[in-house]
Amino acid sequence: MGIAERALLIVNPAAGMRHAEEGDLAECVRLLGAAGFEIDRRETGTDGPTSADLAKAALAEGFRVVLVAGGDGTVAPAAIALLETAVTLGILPFGSYMNIANGLGIPLKPIDAARVIAERKVKRSDVGEVAGKVFFETCGIGLDADAFGAARLAERGRWGPAFRRIVRWATAGSHRVEITVDGKTERHRVLQILIVNSPYYGWALPIVPNADMTDSMARIWHTGRPGKPPRLLRGKVIEIASSEAVPVHADGQIAGRLPVTVRCCEGALRVFA
Repeated sequence: MGIAERALLIVNPAAGMRHAEEGDLAECVRLLGAAGFEIDRRETGTDGPTSADLAKAALAEGFRVVLVAGGDGTVAPAAIALLETAVTLGILPFGSYMNIANGLGIPLKPIDAARVIAERKVKRSDVGEVAGKVFFETCGIGLDADAFGAARLAERGRWGPAFRRIVRWATAGSHRVEITVDGKTERHRVLQILIVNSPYYGWALPIVPNADMTDSMARIWHTGRPGKPPRLLRGKVIEIASSEAVPVHADGQIAGRLPVTVRCCEGALRVFA
């Protein structure tokens, strides 16, 4: 078989396990070992380390392969730590929705995903960047960002501001925005805008079925007045401006308010897929 390839396996023991059965992780490790990977297993914890901590440690220790067994909340921070490096990410889906794996065409059953890793076929996945934050799925502006903002405030126990956000979300009107895609400008009145890198969003909703995380293109999906069908644009650099302070999020993390510039970072992540 030759020399085994060292791989750091990051495991989130608290992952949702929607796609997994008892013993699947052990079978994944056995299968990958038989395929020539020398597995070093490490676990995340509520008090640390995080998956990002462990991915950074893998870089420092010279691993060329990092495998992550968990959900999107475990996969994404590790993946961000590996951007623009020579390290290849392998995803073993043990979470509830797995939009990143789904968007890359990785099987959602962990053992099937391990077989993909064993074949060692590598794709280069795009990511989005806005206001210094990376997103794999969606950057949301307007209604969508208010909903996420309310959820984040509620998580911190800030019920008053969360309630005000919910009221604003429920009673929101449209916004006048200027959208410039790769230098071409349009003006619209919209309720919300989604800038999509993956075809899947939120609770595994297929928001833009023809999106592809490897085609160097972001999709801009926006809703106008109620009853008006959404408009779909495509581009690599998207500038959005408004005279209103419209909120923005990146994969659920608040990223400020308009104006913003969103960029598609081409092929920034090596991944087995």
